[in-house]
Amino acid sequence: MLRVEPQLGRLLTEEDDRGGAELTVVLSDGFWKRRFGGDPGVIGSTIDLDGQVFTVIGVLPPEFQILHPDAQFPKSVDAWVPLLPVFGAQFGLNAYSGAPRSSHGMRGFGRLKPGVTLAQAQADMDAVARAMREKSPDWYDFEGWGITVLSLHGDLVEDVKPALIVLLGAVGFVLLIACVNVANLLLVRAAGREREIAVRSALGAGRGRLSRQLLTESVTLGVVGGGFGLALSFLLVRAVTLFAPVNLPRGDEIGLDVGVLLFTLIVSLLTGLVFGLLPALHAGRPDLVESLKEGGRSATTGLRGRGAHTALVVAEVALALVLLAGAGLMVRSFGRLLSSDPGYNPENVLTLNVPLPAGTSGARVVSFWDQLLQRTAALPGVTSVGAISQLPLSGGAMSGTTRIERSETVPEDQRSWEVDRRVVSPDYFRAMGVPILRGRAFSEADDGAARLVAIVDELFVRHFWPTEDPIGQRIAIDRDAQGELRWREVVGVVAHSKHNDLATVGREQAYFPYKQRPFARMYLAVRTTVEPLALARAVRQEVWSLDSSQPVADVQTMEARVGSALAQPRFALLLLGSFAFLALLMAAVGIYGVISYTVSQRSHEIGIRMAMGADRGTVLSHVMRQGLAVVAVGLAIGVAAALALTRLLGGLLFEVSASDPLTYAGVILLLAAVAALACGLPALRAARLEPVEVLRRE
Repeated sequence: MLRVEPQLGRLLTEEDDRGGAELTVVLSDGFWKRRFGGDPGVIGSTIDLDGQVFTVIGVLPPEFQILHPDAQFPKSVDAWVPLLPVFGAQFGLNAYSGAPRSSHGMRGFGRLKPGVTLAQAQADMDAVARAMREKSPDWYDFEGWGITVLSLHGDLVEDVKPALIVLLGAVGFVLLIACVNVANLLLVRAAGREREIAVRSALGAGRGRLSRQLLTESVTLGVVGGGFGLALSFLLVRAVTLFAPVNLPRGDEIGLDVGVLLFTLIVSLLTGLVFGLLPALHAGRPDLVESLKEGGRSATTGLRGRGAHTALVVAEVALALVLLAGAGLMVRSFGRLLSSDPGYNPENVLTLNVPLPAGTSGARVVSFWDQLLQRTAALPGVTSVGAISQLPLSGGAMSGTTRIERSETVPEDQRSWEVDRRVVSPDYFRAMGVPILRGRAFSEADDGAARLVAIVDELFVRHFWPTEDPIGQRIAIDRDAQGELRWREVVGVVAHSKHNDLATVGREQAYFPYKQRPFARMYLAVRTTVEPLALARAVRQEVWSLDSSQPVADVQTMEARVGSALAQPRFALLLLGSFAFLALLMAAVGIYGVISYTVSQRSHEIGIRMAMGADRGTVLSHVMRQGLAVVAVGLAIGVAAALALTRLLGGLLFEVSASDPLTYAGVILLLAAVAALACGLPALRAARLEPVEVLRRE
């Protein structure tokens, strides 16, 4: 279906996917090279996976990589095994159609026929969903249940696409600001060459010839600048990859290739051509009489083109404000994200994954975890220890249909819901610092012989029992051998935990004691009074003392997991903030350059004003007013543009509006202060002019 051809051996077939068939495995190229040294004779050899022996039948090509779609810390899949022989018993699968209807833990993949759109495929799956609801209304006939068709590519890049589009826009804004600066500088340079251009024109050079010369110079500047930027990017790309989050799709492939080189060349040529055009046209119309006069500067000479300078400064300020507003919103959002309550306390918690083999019996699972929890709790520096089937921010979730027995506020046909479900040990909530809001936590007495119990979170209560006491209510997640619902009594309510990421609330949650619903692959959460990683070796030893062949994986602190969950917004903030800083710096340089040039061109006028009685304060305020008036226009246009464009940040913001007034006020004040400084330096220089010296020079 994925149109992959093996580099060695063969792929899995329907014969491999039958009950009782020999266990076979196809290896990834990376695993083949790491484990077998790239031995071409690997076909037919065996490996041990989850305590079962598999025969290697093929090796996939190196270019084939697919990341686990739910992984917070994605890694390429190393081994591909047939579904039914390996996971049939675990999921109750005798055939594909025999899966428990409450289990929604697998994803389906399919290739559309030529000409079929996603919308058409969605319509087909909507019909399938309706048929499923009609056949099994108890499990599927509730609001929110359905089958969603997604593009595999779109699903993979969904989380990062908005951020990358925003960053691409930021790059474009920085490029525009740089080009505006260059255009301004070229205008100044062209004004300084008026006499030279006038002489060339007097000697017979036409406007076209003069414009081509100036355009050639600007394009050369663009290409040379692009070359230097490309050289610098070799270093900066490496820095970007070092700071990139681990869950950035294909982040390890970021680099410079032929496409990037061609793009850089084209952009350099276009920017040199387009933004050199205005100065070329301006300089191509010289005033021969005025420019060739002996000492031809006058009170008005050099003012020609001031309107172009003003327009470019306005554009520069507006572009800078848009970038600063975006960066300011990201800073505010990231601050809110850092201060948000995830529902647990990640400080001083060591976490690790202890995946027992998939076929481990329920009694063996309970016995192993009973002993491991007791031994770990006895280690020096450990205050509490718990286990959970899916740890927050570890990737993946176990969800399924959950039904409530009764409710005064929820109609009968809406008492089934897709809920995240997790298996935990009695002390898990204390180990993770999850507050118990009502009722009690699980106890050691909640075993297989006791009545079935459950704990739900505050979102679950808010949805189903907003006006009722949840303690003593009953919910069902599965059925017994006779097909009857297995009801569980709610004994407690806990705070909602953010499991998938820190920016979204997620689904309602229900928890069950592991002794009543054994789960082989669980995470250990160890709260300590010492540095958590210092206990990692001791905890591993306790695992291996129970089973020397048992793997221990994904060892890290809970704070590190939270940090990794923040990596993507932090990365976007870092890049957007860098672009905003560049924009602010270039805007300041541009404003300073234009005001400084204007002062130098108006020195004769300023000298006359001062000779006629204007004091230094008057000159200073006059220059400042003119400069800040231009900046104010740019700020006004920039605010309007930012309010329109920052809406694209909506999906990246957390508890911050795209039109947040505090952010805009801060950005306006910052840019106005920088602009005032950029205007103030030339204004001070103008105020210090000596009128006698200026008039004598003129």
